[in-house]
Amino acid sequence: MPELPDNPVQSLSRHLRQQLHLHGRRRAAQTPFLLAVWQFTPREDRATVLARLAWHARHSRTAVLAAPADQAERLAKQLRRDARRCNDLQDVTVAAAFDADWQTQMEAALVLLAACPDRRAALPVEVAEPEDTP
Repeated sequence: MPELPDNPVQSLSRHLRQQLHLHGRRRAAQTPFLLAVWQFTPREDRATVLARLAWHARHSRTAVLAAPADQAERLAKQLRRDARRCNDLQDVTVAAAFDADWQTQMEAALVLLAACPDRRAALPVEVAEPEDTP
């Protein structure tokens, strides 16, 4: 069964993709709206998004992940490396991410999303139809 379009993972996915597209990684990480959405999304849902991004970026060869310059880039590199060892998306764990503060987690998510070869596959977003809402 597909995820409902208005669940926290779908909402966070939509906002991450939109903000990265509109502002780029550095500016997106500073937008108050995205900061609030990330901060108030439940921890389990943030973990789901991080795991999905790490899985889809696991074979990326971007320079940022090759030579990380800040804490978020180092976290993104570690999550990507951990995802490479997994055989399936469901095997990906992001326990290392929860040693970091929520802002670093969000920035790492943006780094991973920017590194994904196919952002739509990494964070699929369903569009709500009028009949989906009560």
